[in-house]
Amino acid sequence: MVEAIPRKTWTPLGIVRRFGALIRKPSDAALTLRIAWFMWHASGKLARVGLPGELDRIRSLARPACDDADAGVERIARLRRPWFGLPALRGHDTCYMRALTLYRFLGTPSGDLRIHFVIEPGDEPGARPRGHAWVTLAGRILEEPPELADEGRTRGLYTHPA
Repeated sequence: MVEAIPRKTWTPLGIVRRFGALIRKPSDAALTLRIAWFMWHASGKLARVGLPGELDRIRSLARPACDDADAGVERIARLRRPWFGLPALRGHDTCYMRALTLYRFLGTPSGDLRIHFVIEPGDEPGARPRGHAWVTLAGRILEEPPELADEGRTRGLYTHPA
């Protein structure tokens, strides 16, 4: 007999508890809404403006201040995670969207933040290539597995800024 997967019940107390675990300081509430808005509109803007133009625009926007890059990455990942559970954004849970949100909202003291788009050719003849994206700060990969780039399995397609 197959066991049914339990569904989340949306009770007022459950919502308050989840929201309390998500929001750790007052500015988190506004930032999580900004992240959701960005994720919802990113695909359309990329289609209209194109990747280089949209990345130039993103780079010029104000970002939340962050003294510690690792803490900033954790904060952005925590605040965007619940949005990927919504039916409208579930399909957006890709390395591309994670890299774009990190590139958009990570404010660092140094300006050496870059986003990389790469391709990983298939291992077998006729296999489909796979695309990947990640963000680096001073050459260190944030949030994506560094072994993917270190093993030489990927070929760079585009880096912004060049």
